Order: sequence, then structure tokens, then C-alpha cells
Amino acid sequence: MTCEGGQAVRLCVVTALLVLLIFPFDVRTENELQISELERALMRVQQDAQATHQQFLMIQELRRNEMLGAPLAEFPDATVESVPIPKYEEMVRQKQNRKDRIEQYTADLDRLYARFRSLEDERQLLMEQINQLERRQAE
Repeated sequence: MTCEGGQAVRLCVVTALLVLLIFPFDVRTENELQISELERALMRVQQDAQATHQQFLMIQELRRNEMLGAPLAEFPDATVESVPIPKYEEMVRQKQNRKDRIEQYTADLDRLYARFRSLEDERQLLMEQINQLERRQAE
């Protein structure tokens, strides 16, 4: 359809406006696009922080249980005649294994805590950037 004459021009303008209303163009500003990208990054950081926190809590509980557990809990009751008394070397080995597990849990907790803190710092930085862009947009 060609747009000639007054009536045809009006028809073309009305058609163009209807098309714009039905299929609006993404006319977001550069600020809004940056805010959207920062918000997506913030969401990823928050999800990662939540997963890290959950891992921290699980390992903390494992460590707590290991520390509270009886040192000879793995050995059966020595009063039963059919069960031999554990050897000294076996007891020492199990005690060392327990100590090693506790140390590994402690190292894992330290690593996860550092990761969580770094994610919190990153979250703070993203929030500050979003707030700056929103203030700039409001001006």
C-alpha cells in the first residue's frame, strides 16, 4: 500500500501507531539496560551465596557431630564375649582419622566463609552500582 494523498497519509500514520502500540519497541535507556544486567548479576551472586551458606551449615553440623561423638563410638561394647577388644593401633588410627576429618571440616568451613564474605562484598558493590544508576536516572 502506498501512502499518497491526505487520507492515505492519515491511514499510514494510524497504522504505524497501531503497530507501535501492538508491538512496542524496546526503548529502554542505556541506564535501564545496565540496571537490568546488574540485577541479573546480583541474582546470580545471591544464589551462589545461598548455596555457599547451605554448604557451610552442612559442614558445620558434620564437624560438630564429629567433635561431640564419643572417641570410641565406632567400637562395639567390650562386655560382649564374642567381640574382641580393639587393638591399640586400630584405636590410635581411628582417633587420628577423626582428628583429620575435624581438621578438614575446619579448613572447608574457613574456605566457605571466605567465599561467602567475597560474595557479600560483590553483592554490596552491585547494589551500590544499581543505586547510583537509579539515582542518575531519577535526576
